[in-house]
Amino acid sequence: MADALGVKLVLELMQAFGGRELWIPKSAGPDHELAKVLGEEPANALCKFIGNTAIYIPHGKAGQVLRNVHELEARGLKKGQIARELGISQRHVRRLANGDAGHGGRHRDPRQDDLFDND
Repeated sequence: MADALGVKLVLELMQAFGGRELWIPKSAGPDHELAKVLGEEPANALCKFIGNTAIYIPHGKAGQVLRNVHELEARGLKKGQIARELGISQRHVRRLANGDAGHGGRHRDPRQDDLFDND
């Protein structure tokens, strides 16, 4: 989607609708939430590209949480302290700190492009 419509549009989608499933209509009029957030022309480009379907919009925060865990751990905080500071479970902190990141960024599907990969 970023290749077809641009990273800016994808980032705007993530900021406005991240963490939820969103129905993409065949077209978006000026009063549609997509048009209000993205602008009518970009919203209709999205509709033309992937319209008439529901898509999950990732929030993109998992990588940031992983970085925060490592940063706080490097500063000497214990896992319980990190969990309290970040508002996540201590179990999740352990998983991220031990490299079992799951959706935290380290173990991603190799078939899926990374939006933020600079290679």
